[in-house]
Amino acid sequence: MARDSPAASDLRYRLFFMKIILLIIFSTTFISAQSQADSTRQLADSGKAEFLYQVKLDTPGFEKAERILRNQLKLDPANAELHYYYGYVLDRINALDGKGMPSVKIGLALKASEQFELVNKLEPTYKHDLYLLDPYSKITAIWGSLAQSFFLKGQIDSARWAFRQGKNRGGYIEPILEFNRQLLSTCKKNSILLTNGDNITFPIWYLQEIEKFRPDITPVDVNLINTKWYPKYLIQSKGIKSGLTNLMIDTLDYLEWKSQNITIKDRNDSTKVLSWELKPTYMNAYILKGDIFLLDLLKQNFYSRPFYFSNYSDSTYNLYLTDHLIDQGLVSSISVTRVDNMKDTLFINPNLASYSLPKTKINDIAKSQDAVTTLSMLRWAYYSNISHLIQLEKYDLARKLLEEMQRKFPWQKLPFSSPDEEKYFQGMKDMLKNR
Repeated sequence: MARDSPAASDLRYRLFFMKIILLIIFSTTFISAQSQADSTRQLADSGKAEFLYQVKLDTPGFEKAERILRNQLKLDPANAELHYYYGYVLDRINALDGKGMPSVKIGLALKASEQFELVNKLEPTYKHDLYLLDPYSKITAIWGSLAQSFFLKGQIDSARWAFRQGKNRGGYIEPILEFNRQLLSTCKKNSILLTNGDNITFPIWYLQEIEKFRPDITPVDVNLINTKWYPKYLIQSKGIKSGLTNLMIDTLDYLEWKSQNITIKDRNDSTKVLSWELKPTYMNAYILKGDIFLLDLLKQNFYSRPFYFSNYSDSTYNLYLTDHLIDQGLVSSISVTRVDNMKDTLFINPNLASYSLPKTKINDIAKSQDAVTTLSMLRWAYYSNISHLIQLEKYDLARKLLEEMQRKFPWQKLPFSSPDEEKYFQGMKDMLKNR
């Protein structure tokens, strides 16, 4: 909310006959200041509301929101929330979504980034409404998008420059980088990793390109595969095998679809057959471009490379392969056979022992709501395994794992992402006390 301009106060009336005049001056000044404050609040609310209104439209336009918020910032340049939404407006003008990533402009990227940098300067821990990402994550996404646009043009040095700019300006914060190092370390060599979300995809790109960390893994963003440019990039630059032509990728946006059984056989071993029911992923009647590409990806690459999904992707992202996913901690691997959680899952997943936060600082985690939410997946990896042990009535092992989780991720270092999350873990703790 904007700050009110200071009203005239503490007037000392030295001459009695000037009292009326001074009262008039006081009243005029107060009304003017209050009017300006009301105008400030109206502009702020209108700019934010206009942005939020436009993002719901099929063909949004952000010029009006940009104009309102720019004028508002002239009146209240220290307002972190205005800078936050102005940064979002500039970023959406630059590229509406992932489809526009190849054409992002460096000038607009810089201006948008500067707004979020100002937010972090004014409020290191942002206290206002979030649209999607917090300011640190948004800086990460802005410069990651620019880096990818450079990669598509073959400008490798410029892409690396963009990643480093993002890091230097407040993005790619260490807690989220460390989380993604551990996520990548969970995967086998030469894996294909299906990712979902800006705090997974962009940091992984950064780690692979700047730190040269696990470049053998091919990340595949399940949102970007719905664009025309990204599937081609994966095929041409990342060595992904595909049976789809460029023409098919350009023209095939969706297919009418009824639930049907999908079978993928290993050409070299007839005993290996992946078979499952693929339901429509959109409006109970269609599968979309990304689903078509992912299905082809599995058909062409499944038996030659390990496949993983980053955990907590829903069934429309994983093509309803849920019954074939084996929990590996921060990721799930795809099993040829249907998984029986009461028989096929290990009592304690060995990957859990490697998860920790030794390099992260408490303040770096706490300042970013996205970092808190992302790092919470470390707890949920434990939660999933503990729940499995409880199902098997192995309460001693469950308590041991819970104690390990609390020791490695105490709430004083890693805050809970929500009251509901805290309630879940407290409920589990209380239940195990009585077993």
